[in-house]
Amino acid sequence: MLGKWISCRINVIAVAILYGALVPCTLGQSAPLNIVSVPVTNQVTVNQCSAGEPIALSGTVQVQYSLGTDTNGNNLFYVTASTNVTGVGQTTAVQYAAADSEDYTLSSGQSSAEATVQLKADLVPQGGGGTAMTLVQQLQITVDTVGDLTVQLVSNSSTCGS
Repeated sequence: MLGKWISCRINVIAVAILYGALVPCTLGQSAPLNIVSVPVTNQVTVNQCSAGEPIALSGTVQVQYSLGTDTNGNNLFYVTASTNVTGVGQTTAVQYAAADSEDYTLSSGQSSAEATVQLKADLVPQGGGGTAMTLVQQLQITVDTVGDLTVQLVSNSSTCGS
């Protein structure tokens, strides 16, 4: 009886080890290595749809990434950027809100990667008035294989329509 129990326990342990070894390989990416929140405080975008009204934005942009490799051994940095901001028209006092996210994959044969990306979100008036726009936030992102992540919000702009 003891021999069957030991054999069964060894088989369970072997399956658990095999599962633990294969799952990261089959998924191709790790859990998030780092998360950075960039505050957006009274940064301005201009409403190009109506006489160039400045809209003061406040909220956060959050960026996180995980790491994987491709079949050639290159590092793949899986980046997700999300924005959650509100805005106030500086002339009309119309309230706006935007919340969205985008995924980016950066490939590099080096241990780090750098990219400038555009994070787009619908900037929608709240409670009537105003015109819906697309908010475009330009981000400068640098990542590496040891968990370092730097994010700079370079600019905010908007285009008519959403």
